[in-house]
Amino acid sequence: MLPVYILEDNEAQRSKYTSIINNTIMIEEYDMQLAVATDDPQVLLDSIASSEEGLFFLDMEIGSQPQAGLNLADDVRHRLPFAQIVFITTHEELSFLTLERRIAPLDYILKEQGPDTVKTKIEADIRATIDILKSEAEEHKNILGYKIGTRFFSVPVKDVIMLSTSKERPGIVRLTAINKVADFPGNLNSFEGKYSDFFRCDKSTLVNLNHFRSFDYQRKELTMIDGIKCSVSHRKSRELNKILKEDE
Repeated sequence: MLPVYILEDNEAQRSKYTSIINNTIMIEEYDMQLAVATDDPQVLLDSIASSEEGLFFLDMEIGSQPQAGLNLADDVRHRLPFAQIVFITTHEELSFLTLERRIAPLDYILKEQGPDTVKTKIEADIRATIDILKSEAEEHKNILGYKIGTRFFSVPVKDVIMLSTSKERPGIVRLTAINKVADFPGNLNSFEGKYSDFFRCDKSTLVNLNHFRSFDYQRKELTMIDGIKCSVSHRKSRELNKILKEDE
């Protein structure tokens, strides 16, 4: 479920935005939920869910701080690189700073345009976010993404040979792909079932069956391209043998 956040120090406007967002979510039956509506940037920042996405409606000026919303957007973009950020503000002159800081907002709504226009634009931004998520979901089926430190990387799923873990390095996944090997924090459960071509050999290995070369049922050993071998549990051997026979 996609969390939605509001930062607005005018209580009446905050209440209005809350109503618009909740009504739109309910009427359209979107898989979204208003997580926080506040006038405190720190409260919003502390409430951000541990995901990679979110929709943020931020006032630029909070109290006596004309760039409080902009500074918050900076923090949001660093925490959630794929978040959608919308500014609702009276400060048209600050829009260039969003470019300078590489915040890349989804929209920049001016309050002077009137409540009807603001309402229409908020609704449109919610729909646009849903469309973006649908498009990204389709794209993510073909791309495997991972994070090392603060940097994000990706590799085409078709190039992935296997994902594995080891008892010696708990919490670390090793990606073995065509011309690429990388280690990153994670677990196999987050990838299992997400990609239909991946098969769970045992607790520590996921393989891409498109790169399968042979399977020794007696030895419970699977051979992939480049001579890469991995063991298959007794229970999974039967399942794998059935899949391979169906594909013959």
